[in-house]
Amino acid sequence: MITLLQTAVCFSGVNRMSENEGEDLSSSDIFSGISLPEAEELDDKEYNIPQVEAPPTLESILSEDVLCDLDVDLLLSEELSQLTAMPEDGSNTNTVKDEERAAKDSTTSEWIKEPPLPAIKQEAVLHHITLKGLSAQITSAANKVDAGTPTAMAVCGIIAIGTSNGLILIFDPSQVLKLCLGSTSLGAQYGAISALSLNNDCTQIVSGFTKGQILQWDLETGKLLRTITNVLPHGTTVLNIKFTDDPSVAVCSDSTGSVFELSFKRSMGTKTCEARCLFSSDKGQVCCVEPLRIPEYFLEHPAAQYSLVAMVSLKKLLVISLKPVLHVIHASPFLKTDPYCVPVLAWHFMLIKECDDPVLAFCRGSSMTLFHVKCTGESLECVKIMEANHQYDIVNVKWMNSQTLLLIDPLDKLHILDRESQEEMELLDLSDMQLIHTSSFLRPLTPGEHISPTLSVHVVSLRTWEERINFLVKQDCFAEALGLAWVFFNGTAKAVFGLSGKKQKKKAIVANKVAKMLLNYIEISLRRCPEQGKLEIMEEHFQKTIPLCVTCCFKFNKTDLLFGEVYDKLNHNAVALGVLFECLEPYILADRLKDITPLVVKELVVYYENGGMLDALESLITHLDITTLDLHQIVLLTRKYKLFDALIYVYNKGMNDFITPIEEMIQAMENALKSENTDELVAVGNKILVYISCSLTGRAYPLGVISEDLVPVVKTEVFSCLTRLHSKNADPDEGPHPYIRTLLKCNTREFLNVLALTFEDMQQYSQAVEFLQIITDVLLKVMLESVDFTPSQIGCLFTFLARQIAKTENALFVNMQLFDQVLDFLCNPEDGTRHTERQQALLELLQAGGAIYFDEDKLLSMAEKMQFYQICEFVYEERRLYTSIVGCYLKDAARRDQVFGYINDVITRADLTNEEKIAFQNEVFCNIQELLTLSPNRTAMLILQKFQDSIPLIMETLQQDSKLLFDFLHGIFNPRVEQWPFKDASLLNHEFHEMYIELLCQNHSDQVLGFLKLSDLYRPEEAVKIVQKHQVYDALAFLLEMQGNIQGAFSVLLEHMKSRLHTLTECGASVMGKEGPAIHSSDSGFVQTVPSLLKQIIGFCQRASDTLDTQQKEELWFPLLDLLMSPAEHLQSSPPDQVINSMKALTKDVLEGMAAYIPLTDILQRLIQDPVYSVGNYGEIKGIILGMLDTFVYEKTLLEATKSLLNQDLHWSLCSLRATVTRGLTPAHKLCGVCTQQYNKHRAGAKIIVFSCGHVYHTACLQSSLSQQEGQQGEWACLKCLSANKKWTSITHGRVGHKTQLSILTELARQNSDGFTLGGRTDLFQQGDFQLKLAPPPLVDST
Repeated sequence: MITLLQTAVCFSGVNRMSENEGEDLSSSDIFSGISLPEAEELDDKEYNIPQVEAPPTLESILSEDVLCDLDVDLLLSEELSQLTAMPEDGSNTNTVKDEERAAKDSTTSEWIKEPPLPAIKQEAVLHHITLKGLSAQITSAANKVDAGTPTAMAVCGIIAIGTSNGLILIFDPSQVLKLCLGSTSLGAQYGAISALSLNNDCTQIVSGFTKGQILQWDLETGKLLRTITNVLPHGTTVLNIKFTDDPSVAVCSDSTGSVFELSFKRSMGTKTCEARCLFSSDKGQVCCVEPLRIPEYFLEHPAAQYSLVAMVSLKKLLVISLKPVLHVIHASPFLKTDPYCVPVLAWHFMLIKECDDPVLAFCRGSSMTLFHVKCTGESLECVKIMEANHQYDIVNVKWMNSQTLLLIDPLDKLHILDRESQEEMELLDLSDMQLIHTSSFLRPLTPGEHISPTLSVHVVSLRTWEERINFLVKQDCFAEALGLAWVFFNGTAKAVFGLSGKKQKKKAIVANKVAKMLLNYIEISLRRCPEQGKLEIMEEHFQKTIPLCVTCCFKFNKTDLLFGEVYDKLNHNAVALGVLFECLEPYILADRLKDITPLVVKELVVYYENGGMLDALESLITHLDITTLDLHQIVLLTRKYKLFDALIYVYNKGMNDFITPIEEMIQAMENALKSENTDELVAVGNKILVYISCSLTGRAYPLGVISEDLVPVVKTEVFSCLTRLHSKNADPDEGPHPYIRTLLKCNTREFLNVLALTFEDMQQYSQAVEFLQIITDVLLKVMLESVDFTPSQIGCLFTFLARQIAKTENALFVNMQLFDQVLDFLCNPEDGTRHTERQQALLELLQAGGAIYFDEDKLLSMAEKMQFYQICEFVYEERRLYTSIVGCYLKDAARRDQVFGYINDVITRADLTNEEKIAFQNEVFCNIQELLTLSPNRTAMLILQKFQDSIPLIMETLQQDSKLLFDFLHGIFNPRVEQWPFKDASLLNHEFHEMYIELLCQNHSDQVLGFLKLSDLYRPEEAVKIVQKHQVYDALAFLLEMQGNIQGAFSVLLEHMKSRLHTLTECGASVMGKEGPAIHSSDSGFVQTVPSLLKQIIGFCQRASDTLDTQQKEELWFPLLDLLMSPAEHLQSSPPDQVINSMKALTKDVLEGMAAYIPLTDILQRLIQDPVYSVGNYGEIKGIILGMLDTFVYEKTLLEATKSLLNQDLHWSLCSLRATVTRGLTPAHKLCGVCTQQYNKHRAGAKIIVFSCGHVYHTACLQSSLSQQEGQQGEWACLKCLSANKKWTSITHGRVGHKTQLSILTELARQNSDGFTLGGRTDLFQQGDFQLKLAPPPLVDST
């Protein structure tokens, strides 16, 4: 039996669940006056029952004091001290060995500086203890005094145990026996106690007996208040009895399923009891009754005035109110389930929509449903709010709190569930405890089921949030414990108990707990660290603990702890302190840590400097508060290691000095230029350019913004610094404006871009134009008076000036003669170096708007002399001289391939005039030869797509150069181009096609056949003449075949074959005379062409055989066979033996090809009659003949197997068809679907039609209706199922022109008795769409 809320109490015996449940607890403790930790402590000492010589009396046994000592301390600090026990020498041997082994495996493994807290997948949520003192007293009473075994239990501040001999034992929270109610004689009269119930204030208890009696006791005096014997029918058992929230009212149920209300009253000094039947067993059998017990803090709830009771039978759930009148609030039936699955109920108050209302949990089988009882005006309403199914049956349910339920399955396993997500948080197996149940009062014990002589009382409770954390700490799982604490902190934990209050208060409580854990965790880590060993081992040890502590300090808002006690503990270990500093890095860079003490920052800087982590240190400095930095230390450090970001940050934030960083960085750039250190020059140069840009636009570098009052001062100082005539402590030979000069030498383009962006942002600044004019003058003076700058840099300068002049609307003054000087400099014909660089610089200047400062004629003239074709294009584009631009592309070797794209772009322009189009077209035609030389294909496609009307003119122009003419036509008609431009090429007439065929025969004869197959715009007669003239045999045979001259085409191919063989014979003979029998290596080209040519002839013969008779087929195949079988008779000279052997190997291909068209008998006869094999040469053709016979046998076997499969298929189809047409149909209606009259009362002898859909019609009615619809004459169809998109067809009529499967099988079956002729075919097989798909035969079990 189990009683559960935040705590569960049970005692074990029989391995079944109790139906009689105790009362809900009124507080979070198991008993009033004792806390949960104290209840846990009761299980820490064993109880010793004293041995006596004489048997004790019942009173002496029940009054034994077996209280345990309560001085066991389970504080966290002692737990940690036990976990951290060390050897006397202070070292942990096992830990050191493990760490050394890990270091050997990976000494350079990366570690996570900001580790996430681990997620807890499974934890100990429930706490299970045994009340050994109470259990010992019950066992002693049962064994020594015959008090009986426990049969019922109730818990509500105290523990009440009912026994099988009628006694009630009352224990206080300290497991001390306070009362023993009843006697064994009473038990002999009424039977065993089957039910117990305590009222809310634990002053009264009611007990029900197996023989139907009910007793009420006063727990303060131990007196019997009432004996009720006339409520339940004789011979029934009290199955449930429960006090309601009114102490004068109780409800009970008996073993027949009836439910009664008991009202305890006092009349004229006499205690009476009035009973009312709430549910009679005549209507069903109630299995469970559960009244709503309202706690004291919910007494003002509207439900308190109704006295709600929930009851459930095997078929229906009822919720009724006893006050003010008996009323059914909810009644709902449920599906039938296993009759052995008894339904159970449990009430609890839950916060729903900012209101605490009662919720009823109803479980039946594997299903659990929650009902919400809410007040609507002056009435109550019961609404289902959730339903869930589980993988096990539920035999009991209890609320642990409003978010957590505890379920028990038939195997005595406890499942702790989260109400909202239905997630199972823990599973506790109690199957070994043999839980006692009271169902034995409904049925006798089955064989093998017995009461265990060893009884014990158990408590199952929710662990408090702190106990759950401590449980993980005891197991040395600190990371998991901190992860669990984080879940409690952010409010996402489940089954939370003992953590109450507002959100901020709960966070503070958890954070304080975590602070203590972290300090202990740090102490353990320091103790376990090996004092002797490799540095890598020590680092790896602290890298597993300190990052987690740092993460927790930030997550739980305990950074004061981090730089207080934690720092003090780690300060004595240099390795641990270094790991701590590295763990702070991600938080500093994320600006989550600003308030660090200066002492910590100073030590952090020293650590990073000594470790050589300078880049990381520079990033850290720029994110730290300037007030925490030792400026002297940082300045020396940044100058020593050239950490200019940190230097800028310190001078800007700490001293409001924006000039010194520029001076020091420019000095570093000059040193890098002198030493030719390119990497350093680029790094420093990029930083100073960004710094200058930020300073001139009012932004701080590298982060943040400059205060508004300093922005004008910073801009003026930085600008003045840049334009300074000389630097501080300048050398006598220093040139003017050294800062500008150095920046320009470093990266002219980027420096000017920075200035351009800066002045664009400074447009609203009043002195922007003045600054721009000053910087312009300085730039011109520096660059034009020096010879150290390249043409590209000069071009960048004037491009910058042109853009600035355009933006300032001529407010910027620049001597225009300087542009002419720049033009002369960039277009100096005497300087041939850096040609591309000069042209690109001038082009950028023109594109930036500098064209207005040049004389176009002079510019064009100088560009042509320098071969600056892009400059020429720019000028021609401005003048719309598109024809001249074509020449620019053709002359420019770097851009010649782009001329086709340019021509296409110009032709498609919408603003082009007719005169410009004509002029541009003529220019293209004038350069057609050069375009063809550049790319024939692209030129041809361009002409074909854009200038197709001018093709005759171009052809006439190209007549003098046959090579260019072929290139042009080949570009149009090239059959190997994908996709072949067939549609565009069809615009040309047959003359162009025939001209291309002739040119193709002269240049690429192997492509003639492909073109003839693609094109159909040539004249076949002319094409025959052309290919015959140039002896292109494969193309000639194709044309003759197209004309229907099969014999002529075959003759051409055969003669071509003979010529190839003759050539091969001559080459073989010459080689045999010189080098011996190495013909395959000497003339492999001819040997490889013969098989391909033979394959072509075989394909031709197969195509032609489909339309020829037998004699014509033989005239095709036998000459080819004769040529291969006896080549000596057809050639002028006898070929070598190796050639003859190779040809005989090809004979098999010819025989396989002709076997489908020539009977085998004719082929064999031809082979036997061959003079070559008439005498003594049979062995040479033996292999061929045997191969033919094998083929014959294979085809015969295949045909027989096919016929067998087709006959089986025919048989199956006919059987299915017969079963379909003979199946009886049952009319679904009695009325005709047309006349709506009964079909059996129409008239005598009337015929009816029944369809498979069940609709029935008179034949006459359906025929007249179908005749009125188009397309339905002669076809039967159901009118109600007929749709416009559905074609109805009689099963006895096949579609015209289409053979059904049945017709195919029938036709093939007719051939069953007939023989077959090799090469002969039926009409069915001759159809082009006939397909035969064979499947493997079914497996047959031979056994």
